[in-house]
Amino acid sequence: MNEAIPVLMYHSIAPENPDWVFNYLSIEPDVFEDQISTLKRSGYVAVNLYELYQYLLGKSRLPRKSLVLTFDDGYLDNWVFAFPILKKYGFKATIFVTTDFVDRRGKVRPNLDDVWQGRLKRSELKYSGFLSYDEMRRMMLSDLIEIQGHCKTHTWYFVSSKIVDFHYPGDDYVWLAWNARPERKFLYMEEDQSEFVPFGTPVYEYAKAIEARRYFPDPVLERKCIEHVESHGGREFFANPSWRSVLTLIASQERSSRSDYRLEDDDERRRRLREEIVLSKEELEEALDSKIDFLCWPGGSYDETAIEIAAEAGYLAWTLRSSEAGIRKNRQGEDPKWIRRIAAVPWWYHKGERICPIDGPFLKAVLDEYKELPLGGLRLKWVKVSRLLRRMFK
Repeated sequence: MNEAIPVLMYHSIAPENPDWVFNYLSIEPDVFEDQISTLKRSGYVAVNLYELYQYLLGKSRLPRKSLVLTFDDGYLDNWVFAFPILKKYGFKATIFVTTDFVDRRGKVRPNLDDVWQGRLKRSELKYSGFLSYDEMRRMMLSDLIEIQGHCKTHTWYFVSSKIVDFHYPGDDYVWLAWNARPERKFLYMEEDQSEFVPFGTPVYEYAKAIEARRYFPDPVLERKCIEHVESHGGREFFANPSWRSVLTLIASQERSSRSDYRLEDDDERRRRLREEIVLSKEELEEALDSKIDFLCWPGGSYDETAIEIAAEAGYLAWTLRSSEAGIRKNRQGEDPKWIRRIAAVPWWYHKGERICPIDGPFLKAVLDEYKELPLGGLRLKWVKVSRLLRRMFK
C-alpha cells in the first residue's frame, strides 16, 4: 500500500505566555494530550524519520495510519510536557535542535512524570528555556525520541543598507541580542536581554540566517544614533512620538557623507553556512554519541548553496518549506530527501479570527482527510474546513 504519511510540525508545548514574542508557536499541554490520545484511540501509529525514509525508498513497509511527529527548536517544554505525554501513549517523535540554544548548564529539570508521581505540583514546573544535552540523552534512552539537526544560529541577519527601524524598549527584535551575545542565547526566555544592544541601534532590512547574504553596517552611523538616544534620556527618549523621525534624520545625514558598508562575499557566506550546517551536526553527534541524519531548515529558509552543503555533510533528508509542502506528499515515488510537513498550530484562524482550537478531533479529521486533500496540511480551503467543522459539531 502506497499510503501518504503525514509529518506533523510542532514547536512548543506549554501554557500560553502572552509576554513571549513567539507565543503563537505554543500548544497548551492539555490540548496536546487531547490530540495524542485521540490519535492513539483512532489507530494512528507514530514512526520516526528513519522508518519514514526507508518506506519512501520502498525498502520497508509501515503500519496503516502511520504518522511522524516533529518538534522544532529544542524548547525545554518538550522535555517538561511533550515527552511524558508521548511516553504515556507510546508515540515516537523527533526533536530538531539548534546548537546555539542548547542549555549549557547541564541539568535535568523536573517534568510531568514528577507531577504524576506526586513529587511536586504542576504549578511548580519550570518550562521556559531550552533543552540541555542531559535531558536529550534521557529522552533518547526511551527509544521514543530521536534528536536531529536544526542548524546552529536560527537567527536573522541584516541584508542591506536599508534602515527599517531602530532598536527600542519592548520591540520584537530579540535576535539582535542573540547576535550580540550568542553565549547567552539559551537564556533569552528567562532574562531581559534588551540592553545587550544599545537602544537606538539601526535595524536594517533583514532575512533568516540561512538565506541571508549578511550586511555589515557602518559603525559610525550606528554610534551617532545610539549617542543621540543616550544623551536625550535613554529609555525616556522613546516617549517622544516622533522618535523614529528624529533617528531617521540623523541616520540619513550621516549616510550622506559616507559610503555604505559591505555584504559578505561568497567565500565568507560558504564558511558561515558550513558552521550552520556541518559544525552543528558534528557538535550534536559528539554530544549525544548518535548519528544526525536529518535536517530541519530554520524558518524554512534555504537556497541551493545550503542544500549543496547539507548533501556534502551527509544528511539523508531535510524539510521542505511550508509554502511548498502541499505540492507533494510523503509517499513512495516522491524524492525521499524532502520531508513534507503539516503545521500543527494551536488555533484555526479565519480572516484573522480564532474560530476553533486544533484539538484531538479536529486534528484527526485533518489527518483522515490527508490522502484526499490537494494541499497537505492545515492550509485548507475554507470549504474544506467548513466540511470538517460540520462533521465534528453536527
